[in-house]
Amino acid sequence: MRVIFHIDMNAFFANCEISQHPEYAHKPMVIAHDSRRSVVSTASYEARKFGIHSAMPLYLAKQKCPQLLIVEPHFDLYRRLSHAFFKIVSSYSYIMEVASIDECYVNVSDYIIEHHIHPADLALEIQQRIMRELHLPCSIGIAPNKFLAKMASDMRKPMGITMLTRSNIKQLLWPLPVDAFFGIGKKTAPKLKAAGIETIGDVANYANYQTLRQILGRHALIYYNKANGRDDAKVIYQETDVKSIGNTTTFEEDISDEKLLEDRFKEIALNVSSRAQKSNMVSNNISITIRYDLANHITRQMNISSYTNDFERIFAYAMMLFREHYNHKPVRLIGITLNNVVRKDQLKIQMSIFDEPVKEEPHELKVDDIIKTFNKENDFHLMKASSLLKGEKTH
Repeated sequence: MRVIFHIDMNAFFANCEISQHPEYAHKPMVIAHDSRRSVVSTASYEARKFGIHSAMPLYLAKQKCPQLLIVEPHFDLYRRLSHAFFKIVSSYSYIMEVASIDECYVNVSDYIIEHHIHPADLALEIQQRIMRELHLPCSIGIAPNKFLAKMASDMRKPMGITMLTRSNIKQLLWPLPVDAFFGIGKKTAPKLKAAGIETIGDVANYANYQTLRQILGRHALIYYNKANGRDDAKVIYQETDVKSIGNTTTFEEDISDEKLLEDRFKEIALNVSSRAQKSNMVSNNISITIRYDLANHITRQMNISSYTNDFERIFAYAMMLFREHYNHKPVRLIGITLNNVVRKDQLKIQMSIFDEPVKEEPHELKVDDIIKTFNKENDFHLMKASSLLKGEKTH
């Protein structure tokens, strides 16, 4: 049987800051720029007790919690700790799929068999190692497939470990409200509830299947199977057939503040860069999407001078496109995509005749210097093969 872990970092940006500033611990805190037009990027669990959540306007968060600690985002830190997190997880299995900057799926079936370890014990080992080495908490879902693993990791936060199988979903999964179903959005959940499908158990009930089809259409069977614990999706750890790597963000409220939009672009660039680097993919073409409303959106792209998956370059080119094409109207959605991606290890770049010659590294000595030094300190002499061919004599 497959054993899949979904590992989800808890309040990632907030806990990254706490890892560097222990004095922030146990305080209601948000990651955001301290301005009236800002929105909350991440809220600590202490802040969430006041009803504060991500994407909430900062002024409203301050109203809910006057003593709220506001910390400016440090995306370089988040990227570094994200890479360290994925490195730890991949040391247990190379079959790892990066879902976002702070979560991943990993197939640990082989590791469990080879090391004769119970899945829960392995999850605890990984969780404790991440906390010990990075000072970051995470929750882990254990299941035979990706869907159940994702649902399990959400059940206990922070620092939770939950196992879901088809034998216990009736007790643990089915009582959950339908809007907790991963993949069912905020617009679809009210329609299901209005039709009498209020829990995940209702989705799993075949008596409701026709109603499910009326609302979900051809996707109804997928959700029905998932609710019953069936999901054949594989952990995608090689992206050899991927043509692009991109990410988009839809705002709960339209944004026209260019500083806020820049922050959101930075988060997206971080996500895209992380995914591309983990997949060892690079691109020399980048595009951005700006959606103003349901009827109006633009996509603009540009070629860049060399192949890259570097966060700083992706963000810089995205902002060049944004500043050139943004019409200063409120924005509903933004996105960044690396197009025509290729594997870095398969990329063959021929140096242009206009490129600068490769400079000799300081630590590399010339052959003539080595021979001269050796001959000065020894009774016999070395010669280069080319000197022999020229008929030069030894001394």
